[in-house]
Amino acid sequence: MSTLEYKAWLNDPSPENMSKIVDAMSPVINSEIQRYSGPKPLLQTKAKGLAISAIRSYDPKSKAKLPSWVVTQLQPLSRYSQQLRPIHASEAVIRQSAEISRLHKELSDELDREPTEEELSDHVGISVAKIKRIRSSVPAVLSASTFETSNEDEQSNLPAVTVPNRLSTAEDAVYASLGSRDKAIFDLKTGRGGQMLSNGDIAKRMGVTPALVSQRSKFIADQINNLYMRKML
Repeated sequence: MSTLEYKAWLNDPSPENMSKIVDAMSPVINSEIQRYSGPKPLLQTKAKGLAISAIRSYDPKSKAKLPSWVVTQLQPLSRYSQQLRPIHASEAVIRQSAEISRLHKELSDELDREPTEEELSDHVGISVAKIKRIRSSVPAVLSASTFETSNEDEQSNLPAVTVPNRLSTAEDAVYASLGSRDKAIFDLKTGRGGQMLSNGDIAKRMGVTPALVSQRSKFIADQINNLYMRKML
């Protein structure tokens, strides 16, 4: 791989330049992904996140070449692939799971917080135990491509289907460039950190105003969308 992309990023550590490095590293990343079993889109998302961390921690003065360093830092893919189990579920169960997710979001927006299991059960109209069974049959895979921003009554959804690989690269590149506070907001908005919260709950947890969370969320989403659209041109 040419070192031009890396040098460009060193001179200007922008999300766009990070995205170019990740694109240039695609053959290396994809080669490692093929070594492991499991859903390739999930492995690819994990691998890109690891690759970005590796690029940021790389020491140009070391004897290791950048591709070799990235390959070394992709080793956690082995453990991650073992955690990914094949999912076998009927179409009916998949539809039920999607409907539960929709109603969960609807109730969360209504309450401006995460609903309790009992509240969700009442809203959906089925027992807590059945909701758990359905969700365990079809584990939710939430990627950053579902990142939403809300500003009063206005919502903006990023394109989560068209050219997912390019979008994921844009998300990862922008995420790598964020400060600690914006990364925390990103994680809590998308579930990247394991839990997805409303603007109000994020504000309470971080000790800031909901307006600030909304403002920063829109900024992050705009950064991702702008980078994504530039890559599509």
